[in-house]
Amino acid sequence: MNIGKAISGAFVLQSSLGRTMAIFMLLLLTAVLIVSAWTLDRSWQRKLHDTESDAVNLSVSQARQAEDTFLQTEIVLRAMQREIPDDGPNSVDKSAINTILAEMKSSLPQLNGLFIYDAQGNWIAASASHVPGAMNNSDREYFIYHRQNRHGGVHIGHVIRSRTSGDLVIPVSLRLNDAAGGFTGVALATVRVDAFRRFYSYFELGDGDLLALLLDDGAALYVRPFPDAFINRSLSASPLFTIQLMRSDRGKGAWRSALDNKERIFGYARSGQYPLIVAAGFDKSELWTEWLHDSLPDLVLNGTLLLIIILIGALVLRQVRTNVENQIELTALRDELTTINQTLQAMALLDGLTGLANRRQFDIFLAQSLKQSALSGEPMALIMLDIDYFKLYNDSWGHVAGDNCLRRVGETLKNIPVRQTDLIARYGGEEFAIILPGATLEAAQRIAESAVEAVRAIAIPHPGTRPGTVTISAGGFALNASGEAQEAQQIKEGADRALYQAKHHGRNQAVMLPS
Repeated sequence: MNIGKAISGAFVLQSSLGRTMAIFMLLLLTAVLIVSAWTLDRSWQRKLHDTESDAVNLSVSQARQAEDTFLQTEIVLRAMQREIPDDGPNSVDKSAINTILAEMKSSLPQLNGLFIYDAQGNWIAASASHVPGAMNNSDREYFIYHRQNRHGGVHIGHVIRSRTSGDLVIPVSLRLNDAAGGFTGVALATVRVDAFRRFYSYFELGDGDLLALLLDDGAALYVRPFPDAFINRSLSASPLFTIQLMRSDRGKGAWRSALDNKERIFGYARSGQYPLIVAAGFDKSELWTEWLHDSLPDLVLNGTLLLIIILIGALVLRQVRTNVENQIELTALRDELTTINQTLQAMALLDGLTGLANRRQFDIFLAQSLKQSALSGEPMALIMLDIDYFKLYNDSWGHVAGDNCLRRVGETLKNIPVRQTDLIARYGGEEFAIILPGATLEAAQRIAESAVEAVRAIAIPHPGTRPGTVTISAGGFALNASGEAQEAQQIKEGADRALYQAKHHGRNQAVMLPS
């Protein structure tokens, strides 16, 4: 007994009552499953929504914190700018300006240092107690930027390593101009990356969560919890920059991080004052694990309820099964009768004498082959075969011998090399036919010649004929069908004309007529 029958028998699906009970139990189970799934989905969606809100709130708060940090730095830079005379930083009192810079730096713990450079990048003043001699910063990106751009706003550059302390710092710089607006140097403040590292460490985040401070060109200034190797990595190809920020300066979404290809729930916010972006991301897999743990009691309760329903249904169906055994036997008898009917239908398509396809099956298969040819554009061929001098054979040996002759010729045709897709049929009387879907006239000629040779080889005695044995003649015709109704008649007439020519030219041969 196969699995399908075993299940059908167990649930008594053959009976009306069994089906009704099974449908009722199935609907009940489905309803419970749908309600449970809907409840759990609502819980998961609520979890996602809360996480999105947390991510947005965290990113907004940290964007404001970053704005405050860089605003304080800008205020210091503006104060430094006011200390520089119009003729440039080279004319300042270096001792006095160094003292001023040191006092300014001491008021902002996030600063690593304050510096002033002249138009050639030479180090004029610094907040540090010791200023290295002959130091030139004209190769720094911020210096080149201010030398080439005249606007008076602050410039926040990519993270660099300080040449004085060796620390990773974020350069925040301001252009110094003379009275005519010409470039006279740069005022620089460096913000410690460790200031953000320390501040971000105060937040409780999971191992897979992140908090990132980025420039608007996609460069990472700092990303918790990733190591320093990820600093300055470009994230401009991430969905945050290619999709989200193009829609809104603040928002939420879920995507795979460009840092580690991990899917997270993100919130992001762009600073309205500085080219800064803060993104907070919560690991979706960790979120799922946490939600699953919190939902475990609901899952157990729902599973228990489902199990109870299944057990009750099994008991009810077991009682029903005892009342439908006779119905099952009747169904088996019906199936047996159906099988017998199908067998009889198959026998109706066979020739009773030769075992080949009969004329009815020939007509059906020919119509199907023409339709297939019209759809595929491939040709098809038909071979008509006729036993030579068969009337003389019947008159000489009698109808019983004639039937035996037809039977042996049919068996011989069965063994010729044709494809499984081809059909050999008894057309009527002493005539046979072979339908060759997808075959050219050349292929049909090979099959026809092999059929003529095969019948000749069995050498059924036939005195009074030229070879002295039973032979056949064959005629073939091929065409590319177009779906017209008269094509069945056309191909039969073509094959019949070819057969006539084979008879006319001496029989015991195959003739093909081109279309």
